[in-house]
Amino acid sequence: MSAQQPVVLVVDDDPDILETMSLMLRKRGLRVLTAAGPDEAMAVCRERGAEINVLVADLSLPGDLNGDLARRVVAEQPHVKVVFATGVPRNIALATGLVDPSAPYLLKPVDADTLASVVHGLVPARTGSGRQL
Repeated sequence: MSAQQPVVLVVDDDPDILETMSLMLRKRGLRVLTAAGPDEAMAVCRERGAEINVLVADLSLPGDLNGDLARRVVAEQPHVKVVFATGVPRNIALATGLVDPSAPYLLKPVDADTLASVVHGLVPARTGSGRQL
């Protein structure tokens, strides 16, 4: 029986980046949901939160310039892991308290294999029945 693939919610306000990251992840066997901003992301989380394993979020989203989206998603869906994929340099994000120092952090442009590897590394392998290996 084949393993169930992780579900990733990708959030970015740039439609080209959103499409590119989604395509990169799908080509590597992941299931992808997308949102163009924080409000849309929260709506997706409320509707399909139990399915989502990983949130890939930009830190500079209009209406969410303080990285609050990740905190809101995890507050509603504690099982969701977070990866930041952003143009904001990590040292600035850390110095201003936007991210936890242990959070996976990728600077754009993001390498497809690196992104997929980070996502896969955050999600325990599951059997087709949904049991953890």
